Amino acid sequence: MGKRSTWSGAGAVALGLAGAGVAVDRRLGTTPVAAAAALTTAAAYLAGTFLPNARVFGAPVRTDVSADLFALTFDDGPDPRHTLEISRVLAERGHRATFFVLGRAVRAHPRVAAAVVNDGHELACHGDDHRLLAFAPPSELRRQMAANEHAVRDATGFLPEPFFRPPHGVRSPWLTRVVEQQGYHVCGWDGAVFDTAEPGVDAITERVVRALRPGAILLLHDGDGSGRGASRRQTVAALPAILDRAEERGLRSVTMSLLAA
Repeated sequence: MGKRSTWSGAGAVALGLAGAGVAVDRRLGTTPVAAAAALTTAAAYLAGTFLPNARVFGAPVRTDVSADLFALTFDDGPDPRHTLEISRVLAERGHRATFFVLGRAVRAHPRVAAAVVNDGHELACHGDDHRLLAFAPPSELRRQMAANEHAVRDATGFLPEPFFRPPHGVRSPWLTRVVEQQGYHVCGWDGAVFDTAEPGVDAITERVVRALRPGAILLLHDGDGSGRGASRRQTVAALPAILDRAEERGLRSVTMSLLAA
């Protein structure tokens, strides 16, 4: 599903819950008890669906906040226009990152995926084709993850690390359970950088710095999940300043495998 259909579908579920509560109150004369409960349930459903760190549908991975470490993560690649430069800048400065790759992008650029691993970074699962998964049945979730695994293994000789980030962080009530059954942990993120909107290099840097702290998971993008090939040059250009600011605070980016508690 795309963004609009997912938002519309989730909104319809929430409205349906609220409407059911109102109907129960009218039938039983309990106003506003059932309506209030239904509104609370609807709000919890929307939070669980759209907030990446909400625990409503299961807890995302927790991180170690006791050391001066954080995790830079990059979604939607690999993209040869951006991924290799990001990978090398990080490696040259002694930082490591986790790249949440798409299966289709790995199949298109297997050498780029392998180069990222050779630079000391890790690949994790972002599904196969970036479709939103709020209404995907368990069989589709398993298919997305299996396709990603096959692509990463064919490109690198290894399976992705056991972290799964659903596209746009959108989840269903059953997604975490299915993901964990496959041996993965759901991974959210901290802050709101929105580098895909191309707000400018300075804005990207400052938004990252606002969320920068021990244990933070920071989300940036090295590819375009929509498949339209949008540029991520602003993200690439912001990276040296982000690393400068992290180093000024004595912080170092590490892989999710090292940061996960």
